[in-house]
Amino acid sequence: MRLGWCRLAMVDLDGTLYRGNQVIPGAPEFILRLLENGVVPVYFTNNSTRTPEEVARVLRTMGIPAKEHNVCTSSQAAAEILLNQVGPGARVSYIGMEGLRLALEESKLIPVPAGLSKESQGAADAAVMGLKTDVTFQELADFCQDVARLGRFVLTNGDLKLPTATGFWPGNGSFGRLVEAATGVHPKEAGKPEVSFVEYVLHKFGVEKESAVLIGDNAKTDIAAGKNAGVYTIQVMSGVPAGQTTEGDSFADETYASVANIDL
Repeated sequence: MRLGWCRLAMVDLDGTLYRGNQVIPGAPEFILRLLENGVVPVYFTNNSTRTPEEVARVLRTMGIPAKEHNVCTSSQAAAEILLNQVGPGARVSYIGMEGLRLALEESKLIPVPAGLSKESQGAADAAVMGLKTDVTFQELADFCQDVARLGRFVLTNGDLKLPTATGFWPGNGSFGRLVEAATGVHPKEAGKPEVSFVEYVLHKFGVEKESAVLIGDNAKTDIAAGKNAGVYTIQVMSGVPAGQTTEGDSFADETYASVANIDL
């Protein structure tokens, strides 16, 4: 089906526009075709570590004409959830990197690294966990104490594995399960496949779901997010799981080998 009706395309990154450090052939040209056809590309990622400007900069080095405003991260979606929970000016205990810290700050929340909330101006009002590749045992222990006291926390994304050039590292979801096991508190997730992440993007750009499409390679996260939100979905076979589906996976409305083959 041609996408002439589409006003906004939520496009996954790793496995859809690039793999590792290599751009997928035809990806820059696909984004240019979107722009030429009046479709707003939104770079839609579960990666909570990078800021939108950092994401856009990486994409530009690959020849993809990305702007900071068009990047939507799970950190931003998590900050939106927290803002609705506790309001502006609230203190948020967090584990994460610059992408999460900046998202909290830009949402008028006060980011407090886990463990420091007790040492400054009182206890935190909320807690959020994003990936931090050099997290320490003490940070995890302090964060668990905050979560146990609060009885709730937000997880930027529930990805259990983080793909690398040499295999897999534990993803943010794995650390979230550690916190859940230690505290008995189940987190509210912000990233794909959660409906709230898609709704965050639609609201930001003022587009109805009927005028949007979600494009990604992962049936469990990308395609499920679109299906859950009632958005048209396209799966590409250029990344994980490389076209393989398992019981319980969501099936896309359309399937292509890569974004280079999508008909606009």
